Amino acid sequence: SDRGAEQDRPHRGNRLMRRLAAIAMLVLAGCGFKPSNIVQLNEQSGPFRVSADNIYSPLADNIERALSATGARLARTDEPAYQIVIVSEETNRRALSINEFAQVREYVIRYSVQYSLLDPQGAVLIDRQPVELRRVYTYDAQLSAGSPAEEALLKREMQAEMIRAILRRTSIVLQPTAP
Repeated sequence: SDRGAEQDRPHRGNRLMRRLAAIAMLVLAGCGFKPSNIVQLNEQSGPFRVSADNIYSPLADNIERALSATGARLARTDEPAYQIVIVSEETNRRALSINEFAQVREYVIRYSVQYSLLDPQGAVLIDRQPVELRRVYTYDAQLSAGSPAEEALLKREMQAEMIRAILRRTSIVLQPTAP
């Protein structure tokens, strides 16, 4: 019978932790806490349209998905809308350091985007704003099979961060001003 009591203790601890976590979330929500990396756009922000000079870039599609996820509405074809225009997008990689055998040890990836934001009447709200991200990663010649996968993962993470930066700046510009 003591074994049953011992087996019950972890479950009691888990229930207690869940209850404490729920209470903490309620307290944080009650005081207006919101995680800083979540962008708040909604239908009142207006309909949005996203375009890119490079029609093959997935960035415009991914921004549209992110806009939808925030609650913003995407514009119909003939509807006036705020327009996020991706003017340029560039990713490059260069060697950052080499070892004693003249082999690359670290690379730096640079992801740069220039974009503009136009209001529904076509007035410029953000004019060719450059946003640049950099990441450094280690390259191991012994594990070269993993390096392309690591680089691809870094690029996906950088694009997600770029989207958050663009949407954050857009939400700041579109915030209503106090009278």
